Amino acid sequence: MILLSDIEKTFKEKSWWAILFNLYPAKYITYFLVNRTEITPNQVTTISFLLAIFSGIAFYFQYFITGAILYQLSYILDIVDGSIARSKNLSSKIGAFYDVFTDWLKAPILFIILFLVTDNYYLLVVLYFLLFFGCLVNKYNDMLFFQGAKSITAISNSNNDNLSGILRYIQKMKNRNIQPFPSSVEVEGLLLFFYPITELSIFIYISFSILVFNISIKLYSIIKKLK
Repeated sequence: MILLSDIEKTFKEKSWWAILFNLYPAKYITYFLVNRTEITPNQVTTISFLLAIFSGIAFYFQYFITGAILYQLSYILDIVDGSIARSKNLSSKIGAFYDVFTDWLKAPILFIILFLVTDNYYLLVVLYFLLFFGCLVNKYNDMLFFQGAKSITAISNSNNDNLSGILRYIQKMKNRNIQPFPSSVEVEGLLLFFYPITELSIFIYISFSILVFNISIKLYSIIKKLK
């Protein structure tokens, strides 16, 4: 019998979206699946991907609330598959690739369908520009790491006496296994759940603000590493 406390330990660095809306149901779904079924992590990943496809179909036919609910279920199962793998020691390179591959397909496709159906063509272009530029900044930041540059948390650990407010906050959240700031996960939640349900453009602009903020944080990280 795998306990709930054991399952909680399998959750990776937690996003704010996951903490607020998804970890609680994901924990109990994982508990049931690992103790009462023989379902594999890859099978859960497949179900998650199929739910995302049905979400896109619902968006296309303008059943926005249905699409949003299906997206949310898909996201919860995307947490569950990794938790099952770690709970049962079934993690594999193929499974990890399959999980990441389907993740990278789901959100971009759903963004395109939803924004085209709602006639937000220009906003779709802006969204993909921000996502693309954010990926470039992330890749450069990763390149600095592989060239031997310290991470922000490593820099903060070595300068505890002169720790700035933002570095102190980042360090505190990392120690609690929580993402320090809203990220692309929250952007997905706002655009694919709250926006379809409410049809309020404010969620689009909040998402764009999160992307710009994250790019700024990464640029700050790069500057700290280059000093």
